[in-house]
Amino acid sequence: MNDRLLQRYIMSKSGKRERRQVVSWIQEKPENLERYARMRAQYTFAGMPNTILPDRRLMMRRLVVNFALAGILPLLILSAWLLISRNKTARQYANAVHQVEMLKAQSSASVTYYANPGTKGLIVLPDSSVVRLNGASSLKVPSCFDADSRDLFLSGEGYFEIKHYENWPMNIHTAKGVVVKVLGTTFALSAYDNDGELKLTLIEGRVVVKEEKTGLEHEVRPLQEITVTPPQDNGGPDGKVTAEIKKANVVQNTAWVKGELVFDNTPMPEIVKQLERWYGVHVHIVDPGILNYRLTATFTTESITRVLDLIRFSSMFAYEINGTEVYIRHAN
Repeated sequence: MNDRLLQRYIMSKSGKRERRQVVSWIQEKPENLERYARMRAQYTFAGMPNTILPDRRLMMRRLVVNFALAGILPLLILSAWLLISRNKTARQYANAVHQVEMLKAQSSASVTYYANPGTKGLIVLPDSSVVRLNGASSLKVPSCFDADSRDLFLSGEGYFEIKHYENWPMNIHTAKGVVVKVLGTTFALSAYDNDGELKLTLIEGRVVVKEEKTGLEHEVRPLQEITVTPPQDNGGPDGKVTAEIKKANVVQNTAWVKGELVFDNTPMPEIVKQLERWYGVHVHIVDPGILNYRLTATFTTESITRVLDLIRFSSMFAYEINGTEVYIRHAN
């Protein structure tokens, strides 16, 4: 394989025919995947002076990467090119192991990135697109994109800044039975497994939200948001999927990207889920009546104790914190 062709692919400058050629070559044998990995590593770190690569043996023991807010850039950029091989020979050269899984639509190995509750994450994709992960989220990414499409799988919430390629669409799969089809755009997507709905907020560009079961597609325009409720989560009549498009509440839907926790007449069940994802705690509502409360507030750097204190003053309840367990009950 010509080095120039590989470099064009790594820099996302190759055309569809060239991409097919490179992807086919990478998948032929482990030696090709190894050469591609090394070239991608050199390209990634070329513009990073004084970067120290982490110890290989240490990285080999890390099956899950937890992203913290402070001091994460070198590790996160490194994460963009870490490759997982399908066999023992190829694994010998890998610089890190996250989790070996296969994307349904792609034959090459993939990496799953995790942002645990209480953390945030930043990922640079193989095509130089950028994804920010919210807490309790994961993103499955192929080691190299297919020549025809770029396929990802999101569980949780992410903020996507996708590079535009006219003939190289991106498909973001979710457990909700919904696929987001993207060409090049910026948007926020929330698809937590324990939420009853999927919500996409389009900042700029163009996306199409497709229902996998019916094939029905919904086009979303800039500054609109779409909420999709699958039938297994109390969907529409006759078990049908419901989809609603309206003007987006961009500030509230993207506040987490700026480090803000925003509640706007938010019901307590939703507040509980956001507190758990934001602070990495488990919240137990001792008195069910508390679930009827709603809250409007914005938090930034406050601790979980400070947030609960402020909520307590407005809602008249008491709380107890035991490690990562939070118990909320009516005040005596």
